[in-house]
Amino acid sequence: MNNSMLPQTINNIQKNIGRYGLSVLIILGNIGNVLTILIFIRTLKKQANSCTLYLLAASITNWILINTSLISTVYGVDHVDPQHQSIVVCKLRWYGGQILLMLSRSFTIAACFDRWALTSPKTNIRSYARPIVSRNVIICLILIWPIIPVHMAVFVNNYSGRCGTPSNYAFAFSMYLFVVIGILPPMLMILFGFLAWRNLKLVKSRVLPSSSIAQIRFQKANRDLMKMLSVEVILYIITTVLYPVNVLYGVITAPIVQQKNELRLAIESLIGYIISPLLNYVYCVAQFYVYSICSSKFRNDFIRLIRRQPVV
Repeated sequence: MNNSMLPQTINNIQKNIGRYGLSVLIILGNIGNVLTILIFIRTLKKQANSCTLYLLAASITNWILINTSLISTVYGVDHVDPQHQSIVVCKLRWYGGQILLMLSRSFTIAACFDRWALTSPKTNIRSYARPIVSRNVIICLILIWPIIPVHMAVFVNNYSGRCGTPSNYAFAFSMYLFVVIGILPPMLMILFGFLAWRNLKLVKSRVLPSSSIAQIRFQKANRDLMKMLSVEVILYIITTVLYPVNVLYGVITAPIVQQKNELRLAIESLIGYIISPLLNYVYCVAQFYVYSICSSKFRNDFIRLIRRQPVV
């Protein structure tokens, strides 16, 4: 293949990823999140559970994100992207998308905290793992997250016909992403996840052979939830942490962008597109499939949903 044709070929690959890859994510995401929402609603009707409330809130947020921001992104592959034509759409895509993404991540962090609190030997800490607490936390997060990224609504705009950030804000924006996406969420998820696993092992060592069936089921349900959350944390790290790194790379290399040849620009654009939006949205799509693999209870609840049988 002629080297002069390589950039165009790479650009076509990127378009096909957007056209077909993101379209598949829309289908899988809608199916998976709707099923997860229905399963969790049925579970909560049977018995209120604080962790399930957080995961339900995350699934609802992911479903909204997929049907707003992701669909808008796919539309922009073969049409003029509306964010580059309208200031309102530009700000909504960046600011609104950031709110929804961070809500989803925050609900997962809250679920990890909830499992740690529930398995704690201290009564005062266990008191945080109650449905009434989780409802209040969910409401607080919904009120807080529109405030934290408000700077995006101010600075993101259409510059020279493209929606983006101004150069004097780009570095501060990349640092913001590094902290709220690349550092704090995985650190908190791993911390509370580790503490919860440690507590579970201690609880398991204290369970006597004569323990009731209800206690055994409780322990198994907790282990299932921890498996689900642990894999979700790993998935978050794989699909999301590279995003702020890539944004920072773009800011650092911006002064030499004129020195980059067409092939390098095409490769960097493809890598950036794979990192975001593709991998970013994989995290929003994958919950149902992660839960199905990791949790026998979730699989049984799914089968009962399909068969229209009551939750056990």
